Amino acid sequence: MTAPDKNSPKAQFNRASLGENGEFTYGIGRKRLDDIVNEKTRTLDFTLPDAAFDQLSPANQKALAHLVKAANFLDIVFLKQDHPDNMRARELLEAAAKAGDKRAEQSLQLFNLHNGLEGSDMYSAKTKPLRLFKDKKLQPGKNFYPQDLTKKELADYIVANPEQASALLSNNTVVRRDGNRLNAVPYSVAFRTEMEGAARELLAAAKETDHKGLAEYLRWQAQALVNDSDPEMAFKADKAWISNLEDSPLEFTVGRENYEDRMSAEVASDARVQKVLAENGIKAKAKDSIGTRVGIVNKDSYAEIADYRKHLEAFAAEMPHTNQYKQQTEDGGSKMTFADVDLVAITGDYAAVRGGITIAQNLPNSDKLAVELKEGNRLVFHRQVRQGGDPVAEQKFLDALIDPAQHKWHDNNADFLFTVGHELAHSLGPRATKDGRDKSGSLGKFGSMLEENKADVASIAMTDFFVRIGKFTEEQANTIYLTWAAGELPTKQPSEDEAHRSRSIMQMNYFREKGAIEFEKGGKLKIVPEKMGEAGRQMLAEVVQLQLDGDVAKAEAFVKKYASWNDALQYAADEKMKLKPKLYRLVNQPLRAKLSA
Repeated sequence: MTAPDKNSPKAQFNRASLGENGEFTYGIGRKRLDDIVNEKTRTLDFTLPDAAFDQLSPANQKALAHLVKAANFLDIVFLKQDHPDNMRARELLEAAAKAGDKRAEQSLQLFNLHNGLEGSDMYSAKTKPLRLFKDKKLQPGKNFYPQDLTKKELADYIVANPEQASALLSNNTVVRRDGNRLNAVPYSVAFRTEMEGAARELLAAAKETDHKGLAEYLRWQAQALVNDSDPEMAFKADKAWISNLEDSPLEFTVGRENYEDRMSAEVASDARVQKVLAENGIKAKAKDSIGTRVGIVNKDSYAEIADYRKHLEAFAAEMPHTNQYKQQTEDGGSKMTFADVDLVAITGDYAAVRGGITIAQNLPNSDKLAVELKEGNRLVFHRQVRQGGDPVAEQKFLDALIDPAQHKWHDNNADFLFTVGHELAHSLGPRATKDGRDKSGSLGKFGSMLEENKADVASIAMTDFFVRIGKFTEEQANTIYLTWAAGELPTKQPSEDEAHRSRSIMQMNYFREKGAIEFEKGGKLKIVPEKMGEAGRQMLAEVVQLQLDGDVAKAEAFVKKYASWNDALQYAADEKMKLKPKLYRLVNQPLRAKLSA
């Protein structure tokens, strides 16, 4: 009898580690891994009706295939930005799964769910990472910075080398060591193969499509990917994306968002670094994580979004502290285009479902040149995400934690309307601090959290405004209030690094303090409708003032006050977990797979 080959693929990947010399050691036991994959994961299906694809012209069907392939190239960019071992880990898992290793197959599913080797443990009492491999972890600066670089070392280096500050704290560079020197490498150089590959596919799509505006945008976007040292290219791409796609049958977004990089924001808030930045007129920016969206535009739902939008300038007059800043809606800043899309593909940062998946996005972010020069924004909604709920699980949640008399106000379309208000509200309020600094950057790690907080409570205040002007009935407003408040109830205590979950805790505590939400340990949540609008306006005023002041100490004090964990929140988390929710989301993208072939 022949002895088994210890170096065969099957033997190699049946061990507790992957790769030669055990370079990846599993961090999740087999039993727990099986439980996560089979009992705690729900599939979010992006299957489209045949009619959605068939209604596209043959030219746009061909263009769509190229857009998906471009998104696949940019997926690799994100994986390399996120962790230096992501690509190697995926390669080994795919080989092991193909060889029949069940543990590797399930680990690959979890890797694909997180689009990387680390996510969040959705079932721990307090938030902690869920690592596929115990010897690998995400750093605060992800792979934008050397893995061994500390915040203090980076701050010390910038103080000693102020001429490099702008490049090191640029949003589109990665930082690498060269002996004792730190070098800033543009994305177009660091990820040359992927950027050039994506650009080729975009140019091919531009050649195929019969929509002139889309073709022009894709050509500019291709240029922006390979010429990112010239900010004019990204500006022109964003400008064309905002302006040219109003009636486009296809949506293609290259998202450049900076929520994942904590290193840059915290170093930029160091007093010594702030002095260097101020003396040299430099705006520090967190690194952009690349996310990509490809979709087919649904024209039927446009009217509801557009009706919301037409009231934005009237609501702008309701914003607090308008005597201290110029409203963003002035001088063309209110320009906004929309799309409601059936998603074909999400890749990169957008596919990294490490806690949730958004139902809409308002881009570009405020640190981008197109916004600074008042070209406006584009607001894109994701149809499958908002329609992908579980009615049975929702009813169990309502029975457990929501006052029975208010169940009638829980409505998924209300969540959609709240999100429309949230995304529009990003275009309101100050662009900068009173003394001209970046409003988010000046607040360090609290900047993004407070901007999202602003958008949430502005949407609540906007809902009350719509009642006053007759757009909404009180009953319609109550569905928005209750659905939003119910969604604020946590499943666990968040960590300080989880901006989105921490802001939900802040909002719940604030509205409870103001008597707009009633909820205590052992009880059920109830909104007080007549107090919701006023609570929203009060919190909005406090947050806008923090953005205007740009004082990180004041921001920290505000966040610590309202993000405090308490018995009522722990009770909500315990009760939600008793319902055995499936908190992990695996996105199924069949048309992406078909068009990628």
